[in-house]
Amino acid sequence: MSTRLLSALVAGIALLVAGCSGGGDSAAGAGDAASGAPATTQSGPKYTQFADFPGQALATTESGMDLGIQVKAVDAVWTPSLADVPAKGGSHYLAVYVAVTGELADRGVQKAKIKYLQLRYDNPGGKKCDPYAPDEAPKYCFKEAYPASDLRDEVADNTWRDEKWQADSLMGRDIGKGETKIGVVGFSVTDSEKAEGLQLCGPTKEDSVDTGKFPCVPIPKPEGARS
Repeated sequence: MSTRLLSALVAGIALLVAGCSGGGDSAAGAGDAASGAPATTQSGPKYTQFADFPGQALATTESGMDLGIQVKAVDAVWTPSLADVPAKGGSHYLAVYVAVTGELADRGVQKAKIKYLQLRYDNPGGKKCDPYAPDEAPKYCFKEAYPASDLRDEVADNTWRDEKWQADSLMGRDIGKGETKIGVVGFSVTDSEKAEGLQLCGPTKEDSVDTGKFPCVPIPKPEGARS
């Protein structure tokens, strides 16, 4: 074999080995990338639908309204001020954040409000909840909602405490078919009251006045301090 032919053969083998080696490195690089942590994508805000919120739903209807709403208490916190309304000295607001949808799945509700919701809590001490009430002490005490917000549909999960809430307008807000809205109601409770067994209640078409007959659902254990 001539020297020229032998040199060409050696050069060809060298190029073949280099090409195989380079391909191996590329494969290894791809393998490293594949075995590493997957690329993360920027996740946007989450908006939970009414049915997916945990807890019981309260079916309630404002007096004089043909259709009612369903309400879930999704969060609660003690606060000295709500919707730019400060609580009286020696009191705090129990702010209850609620998810709301229409009473019926196949239609919406016009002029929906949450300001008629009420707070119920145990009265184990047997005291009068209202100085103007009859002498007998009831089993439960009730508080009317004030302030109560408007209803909003652009409130992402777990951001409702950061919202700049305003008091509910007299006109209420329309709820479209299948829509979920978020709002907040406040209940002024004196710091001396234990306020245990917290429940969110509301009137129905059958019982629109007698608070003792209102249906109620549990309120999550409130966060925050009252002193």
